[in-house]
Amino acid sequence: MTLNAAGARPDLPGFALLRLACAYAVATSGTILMPLIVAMLMRRFGVGEGAATGTAGLEILGIALTCALLPRWVAHAPRRIAWLGMAGTLVAQAASAAMPDLATVGAARAVAGVFEGMLFVVVAASLSNRGAAERAWGFIILAGGVFDGALLVGAACLPHADDAWLFPLFAAAFALIALPTARAGLHALDAIAVPRRAGAAPGWATLVPIWVVMTLVYGVLAGQWAIADVIGQRVGLAPAQSGLLLSLASIVGLAGCLAASHRRSHALRLPIIRGAQLALAAAVVWFFAVSGATGFFLSQLLVTLAFYAITPFLTARLSALDADGALVARSIVITFISVAAGTALAGSLLAGLGPMGCGLALGACALASIPFARAAFVHGRGGAPAAAAHGCAEPTPAPAPEAS
Repeated sequence: MTLNAAGARPDLPGFALLRLACAYAVATSGTILMPLIVAMLMRRFGVGEGAATGTAGLEILGIALTCALLPRWVAHAPRRIAWLGMAGTLVAQAASAAMPDLATVGAARAVAGVFEGMLFVVVAASLSNRGAAERAWGFIILAGGVFDGALLVGAACLPHADDAWLFPLFAAAFALIALPTARAGLHALDAIAVPRRAGAAPGWATLVPIWVVMTLVYGVLAGQWAIADVIGQRVGLAPAQSGLLLSLASIVGLAGCLAASHRRSHALRLPIIRGAQLALAAAVVWFFAVSGATGFFLSQLLVTLAFYAITPFLTARLSALDADGALVARSIVITFISVAAGTALAGSLLAGLGPMGCGLALGACALASIPFARAAFVHGRGGAPAAAAHGCAEPTPAPAPEAS
């Protein structure tokens, strides 16, 4: 393991990143698998899309509550919490199949979200106070997303996955990675033990630009996803075809995380982010102008490639400023709010401005995030220039090796 010049803790080895990727896959499964869950609830209980989406969304609410209220509690006992989060998630997934009505299923999904949120905080705490975590976050998001994406496509292809079998299927899949997930807490054990330097707390001038970029990027992604079926129908695609193309684009688009995987990525992060922001804006406008299935898929692929090229850098920036995972965990709540706002506003934009007007409005939001990108990285800890924080600062003593 090597000590980062900017961070008080060393980089994590490969086996640790694999454990954290497993935990991340379980923690974020509710968001990736939600379309499948919503469709199943509509068929199983005969309810409309609004009621099914609201019920499935309770899982996201559970994650948000844990991330907002419990990160410091989780960080004080990460090893124990990782085991609890994994076990609770498995039980809640299986219990969701046994619930007799929509209300009780919603309660089970909320409980699942609480336990999944614990796992997310463990991941955040494991990468906190590490100065150049782009490669770590890139690998974790890529590996976790591939697992969830494969589960999404595989479950959608099963003839009986549209009934109560769906949740036990999820539980069985998560059980395959339960042991490495439960052991992910080992790498957060020293998160609160490393003393922070004087003036290390990040200020609003550092945090607000990061949050603005996150808000706009996540909002744009969610907004165009929310009305993808409408665009698909306009070019002659059935809802099932649109869903399949979106799923494939999402899985392949995870390759955007590779932008953060090279050793030189840290030095090139601003050009990479700006290029991805421009690509996101262009792809969103293109999506609303497509005339066939090929354009539908390729525009969505470019959207997701750009999105996943941006997010590891933003999350790693927060990790470098984070003492114990609380900052990253609470920042994820901002992304949930952004997703909800983007989803809610997309329909109004489409109705009021038409397809191309909606695409231009979302593209403008992506472009509006560009000026904030530099501000998000221009300050280091406590307002020191980022250049000093990544090479000119005095090295900190290496902590004790992490448990394996």
